[in-house]
Amino acid sequence: MMKPTTTVLLTVSLLAACTPPAVSPLTEQNPSATTASSSIDTAYWTEQPYCSGRYQLRLPSHRRHGSTHIDYNGWSVMVLFNDWKRNVSTINETKQNGRDGTDIVVDTRTLIPGQAMMQVTRSDFDWDGRYVKKHGMPYEAYLYFKLDNNDAYIVRSFFYIPPENGKAPANWKAKEKELIDGMEKKFRQDFLNNLRVRQEFEVPNRHGICLIGGFIADDGKKPFTAHTTVEFAKQHDMSLEIMHGDELKKGEPTLLQRDIAPEKSALAKIFKITGYRTIRQGPRTINGMSGMEKLIKWDGNKYMLIWERDGGNPRIMMQFGTEKKDGTKRSEAEILAIWDTVLPTLKPVE
Repeated sequence: MMKPTTTVLLTVSLLAACTPPAVSPLTEQNPSATTASSSIDTAYWTEQPYCSGRYQLRLPSHRRHGSTHIDYNGWSVMVLFNDWKRNVSTINETKQNGRDGTDIVVDTRTLIPGQAMMQVTRSDFDWDGRYVKKHGMPYEAYLYFKLDNNDAYIVRSFFYIPPENGKAPANWKAKEKELIDGMEKKFRQDFLNNLRVRQEFEVPNRHGICLIGGFIADDGKKPFTAHTTVEFAKQHDMSLEIMHGDELKKGEPTLLQRDIAPEKSALAKIFKITGYRTIRQGPRTINGMSGMEKLIKWDGNKYMLIWERDGGNPRIMMQFGTEKKDGTKRSEAEILAIWDTVLPTLKPVE
């Protein structure tokens, strides 16, 4: 689902590569090794900052971008575009009637007026039930917060209250309140205390996570995983994707060691029929970040351009013409010029 001005899709990456030939490294300080950008409007392609996760680029200002799901510091976060008002209505309705006729609402709290709420439910299980006797009474805690006018971010968590001798503990309600208070404290510490609104073209000058319309400040070390796609007005044959947090495990093949398409994937079947041509591949350092790139062309005039930082995080991918039967009408020189203009603007947020 894409928003009119700021939207995102969660997409599946078709990353990988073949064994690299001997090539000289490319760096942002070595422009002679890259394609000249004189064939494109560089001012257009680097018009405004774009901030996503822990990285920034310069991109055209008229764009749609986002992510439908992110993982942050052990939390799973769902993103629902233009859905805050509906969620508030659902929270209030659930408070009155429960959820699905079974869940009992234990507590509903406003954490930030008009911007953040918390709701805790428990399943309507009897303490004598087999599941509760074994695992404890199950609870679900939800944090809802709003960004970018009406976008809803939803964080879901669980906790249990163990039984005593197979029955409700004597201090059940006191324990329940203690755990709910503790969950609120965690939600505030990991999200709300460091959350603020962020304007479209703003790049904060400290460590943290850029979300659509927001920013969570942190120490720069907390795990963050998301796949975000950016599309541009009047550029209907292309997209840019950033894959955050896909760290390579020890011994896992790098971009230039992997197959270009996963085995049995649709792209692998196409390559088996049409083959593909490697335009360029090898080491490439971007703003002090060592990494590798692989640029390929197939099926007439379709392109996939990939850069992967050493260690796997992040990966940047541009695709041209891959969603069109006849590919893109752009020349190879223009495509490389766009890539070699945009990619060198990649920097960490700090």
